Amino acid sequence: MIKWFKVLFLMGLALASIPVGFLYAFIESFAFVLCSSFRSLWGVVYNAFRDLSKIVSITASKFLCAILIVQGGIPFGTHSVSAVLGANQREATLSDTGIWLSDLLDSIDKNHCKIASERAGI
Repeated sequence: MIKWFKVLFLMGLALASIPVGFLYAFIESFAFVLCSSFRSLWGVVYNAFRDLSKIVSITASKFLCAILIVQGGIPFGTHSVSAVLGANQREATLSDTGIWLSDLLDSIDKNHCKIASERAGI
């Protein structure tokens, strides 16, 4: 008789686990879609800011060179602002304003300027 109760109990557990399994699969799938969407959106935002930085570097290259780097530094105009700041950080040719701006960017994202210059190949 006890064996039948064990069998019935196990059948009850099996039947109860079906809706729990469906609910878990639904929640896990929803979380995966949400995380994937966030990653995709972050990629779009990141690329937009990088493209904007390149536009600023090209259109305001003379102004940026005058206020952010000292004579003989790597000029703006071909790479993003962060990449040029990182290259000039490495060469120690940043003005006080350039040091402040690169430190600000690096405080938001650790080693941002250095990584940007390495990615750009300068």
